[in-house]
Amino acid sequence: MVFAPAEAADLLAERVAFTAAQLGVTERTARQSHTTPHHISLLATVLGEHAATYRDVMAEAEPVTITVPEAGRVIAALGMVCQLATDQIEEDPADAAGLLTDAADAIVGIGAEIRTSTREEPVTINGRALVYSRAVLTRAIGRLTTGSWESPCGETHRPGGRPCTLVQGLTADLHVVGGWLAVPDERTGDQR
Repeated sequence: MVFAPAEAADLLAERVAFTAAQLGVTERTARQSHTTPHHISLLATVLGEHAATYRDVMAEAEPVTITVPEAGRVIAALGMVCQLATDQIEEDPADAAGLLTDAADAIVGIGAEIRTSTREEPVTINGRALVYSRAVLTRAIGRLTTGSWESPCGETHRPGGRPCTLVQGLTADLHVVGGWLAVPDERTGDQR
């Protein structure tokens, strides 16, 4: 697993802040006294395991075949998420950077599939582009619905209320790539 220096520093800083909050000490004390090379090694191991699981999910994702206009619709939705994420760079740079990177990967993947097809033939999206598209749209919808992100739609947003036009559109775009949203009170598959 490879991180840019800034990403690695952000992850380590997040862990130090979490440790400090848990112990009721300053971040400096947590870093000096409680963040040993062993802890950093464990963090790297856990992140590597998560990366391996994510790679497996990408490899096992069932491809989705859509039309070129539908692919354009998904690209537009991912572009909207990029616009929303850039508004969050100052507030949460690590989250915004992660979303922007994943959205860029999805856009490039879908664009590459469109490039090799004609307007009349369907586009098959699989692997990375599919998983990233679903993840980015789901994360953005979640942030908009919880109020973590401000929606530019101008509609009133209430927890548990009717989703705004933007959220409805992003949800429809998510369905185009075979994604879905969990309903908060939805029973698990084995309980239905």
